[in-house]
Amino acid sequence: MKVLCIAQQKGGVCKTTTVLSLSASWALEGSRVLMIDVDPQANLTRNIVDYERLAVDMSSVYAAKASLKEAIAPTATPGLFIAPARTSLSRVENLERSLSTYTVLRREIAKLGDAFDRVVIDTPPSLGLFTVSAFLSASHVLVPVQPTFFCQEGLGDLNQTIVEAREDNAGLVSVRYFMTLFDKRTIISQEIAGLLRDKLGPSLFATTIRRNIAVEESQYAQKTIFDYAPRSTGAEDYRALAKEVAAWLESS
Repeated sequence: MKVLCIAQQKGGVCKTTTVLSLSASWALEGSRVLMIDVDPQANLTRNIVDYERLAVDMSSVYAAKASLKEAIAPTATPGLFIAPARTSLSRVENLERSLSTYTVLRREIAKLGDAFDRVVIDTPPSLGLFTVSAFLSASHVLVPVQPTFFCQEGLGDLNQTIVEAREDNAGLVSVRYFMTLFDKRTIISQEIAGLLRDKLGPSLFATTIRRNIAVEESQYAQKTIFDYAPRSTGAEDYRALAKEVAAWLESS
């Protein structure tokens, strides 16, 4: 079972959208995919299930009051499941933490066995407890990079945190990047995109997620991009990225 963590400490870079779009694409192709929401903002959860009717969520898992299996709920897409988050998850970071708090997610994922083909973890836009615990659980990390000056400047801290996590997680085998929110109409996007390609080289996926209003609209409609606008450039880009990422997961 491959465990993919999607992380970036900068907000607004389509991290959550990517978790949902990749997972839905794989589920539509016949895979069993589990999304785990460890972002206290719970945007992924709100976008895919009835937030008000949640019985068990990841705050209970981190507090050792429920297992990950008990938190898993189905979605409207066959083969796609979610371990949801609530805003109460933010209280966990304020509690006294021990090593077991950071590793509870890894232990709970291990208990799933082969129930899923892939697990995809959505993290908060920070390098705190939940992102670190995701790094300690993951076999692969995927980083969305927006072609802006400030986004590329933050990669150093993120990469250092991944390096430190590898000291306690020998199973974290690979880190890759992809470009998102690319606007070919602007010179700055084109220039920084070139810089990113030079800097990241083969670790940057060929697929670029173009800025597309249908992706934003699908979030408001609480649908995947494939349900909302299957012929949009957003759906086209995420299908292409899903194929690239799937090949990477299976080859490393």
